[in-house]
Amino acid sequence: MSVSRLVRALIASFVLTLLIAVPARANLNFLPHHIAVETDRKYGDDCFWAPPKGMDYADLPNAIPIQKPNLFPDVGSTYFVAQYKLPEGASLTFHGKFGHQRYMSWTMFGRPGELGQIASADNLRDLHIEPDKGSINPFLPGRSRMGGPRNYTLHVVSGDLPAKPAPNTIYTQTTDPDVRLGMSIRNYLPDRGRDGTGDAGLPKLVLNLEDGTRVRGEEACGMLDPIEDASTSTFPAALWKSLVAGSSDPVNAPATNPPTWEKFWNALYNVAGIFIEDPVERAETYPPDEIGGFQNNPDTSYLLTPVSRKFGRLITVSGKMPTFPKTLPESEGWNPRDYQVRYWSMCAGSSPVTGLGYDCVYDQQVPLQKNRRYTIVIGRPADRPANAKRECGYRWMNFGKGENYDDPASRPYVDTLYTRFMAADPSFEQAPQNVDVAGTEKQVMGPYFPTSRYWSKSEFAKLGCKGK
Repeated sequence: MSVSRLVRALIASFVLTLLIAVPARANLNFLPHHIAVETDRKYGDDCFWAPPKGMDYADLPNAIPIQKPNLFPDVGSTYFVAQYKLPEGASLTFHGKFGHQRYMSWTMFGRPGELGQIASADNLRDLHIEPDKGSINPFLPGRSRMGGPRNYTLHVVSGDLPAKPAPNTIYTQTTDPDVRLGMSIRNYLPDRGRDGTGDAGLPKLVLNLEDGTRVRGEEACGMLDPIEDASTSTFPAALWKSLVAGSSDPVNAPATNPPTWEKFWNALYNVAGIFIEDPVERAETYPPDEIGGFQNNPDTSYLLTPVSRKFGRLITVSGKMPTFPKTLPESEGWNPRDYQVRYWSMCAGSSPVTGLGYDCVYDQQVPLQKNRRYTIVIGRPADRPANAKRECGYRWMNFGKGENYDDPASRPYVDTLYTRFMAADPSFEQAPQNVDVAGTEKQVMGPYFPTSRYWSKSEFAKLGCKGK
């Protein structure tokens, strides 16, 4: 039996009920603890939106499962998720404010696809939301980030995405009142001292019924039937275990030496398909279509690679850092005005079975050398060389606990590294958003494409301290 047929046979043998969601345990936080607590206190009891979700909230004493991110999270984010049923002929109106933060967007969830994967559907980024009359949109390039008023109105409408969408409107892509819809607000890097929303607060909800009646507050929530269920859009543990065991290198697979970075297209191509070594057979079996998965952000293009400490105790990631706006701790404007990406980060996480995030670094935390070159060093604390520090031109990142799922086959030495290129400017030709053919990432991205290698502690120590 060919590898692709074996993979297809394994997938066919598992049902969606095998999908599991394991809460994330993060070592790193963005918000000061007291601000995370304050954010949770202010917004944790809303009748429509679930309590804030992210690394900052995962381990709060009162945290519930939906607050614990398990889909390869990022350290700088605060999510608000709503899951509800929209009555027939009804729509929603939200009155919100633009926060003091690096990025914000609204996204509808798609319907679960193969292997239970949920991709994103319609979405609106901060930049594309028109402000109310008399207000400003502080996310526009050249606009003061501190200005105001900063109010906006956004609508959620039933039905398919039209050829010409209405302003400030996202579409559910269904008219079935029995379908439970999913929707999220992403908030990234609030200015220092601001809460997880950038001090915008939660938008105020209005339910517009088919007969023209407008309903608010608890009455609206009673008609929308919101729930606070945690995400189950991970990968089946038994299937992952079988794919590893049936691979050509069950000790390390799917990790390679050197690590192989590639663009994330969808869960079938990048998770199941990674075990098919022939690239042509892989693409024919699982087409690299950008249908996503793991509730990916449509504004973000991700690159990822599995790694194994069996090849070396340390892993480095190097490349050219795209330009980004330096908004922290607080800036009056967007600097630089013409940036290549809104946000960039590198993270270490678990297997796709759990999707745990262990450690992340974002753009402003990474020291840069000549020509904006960076090197991130990933390992366990006991293996950290003395020169793996900012003063020497490097950024350290913790490896974490490996695959980390509840099975003796779970390997503590295999991780997933992933990087985000968020909201790339159209003029940034070397962005991964412009990679249209799988396998051409390095060709398209040039120096921005990350490269990695394995090291021993002594080997890396011999590089010395470039910052001195």
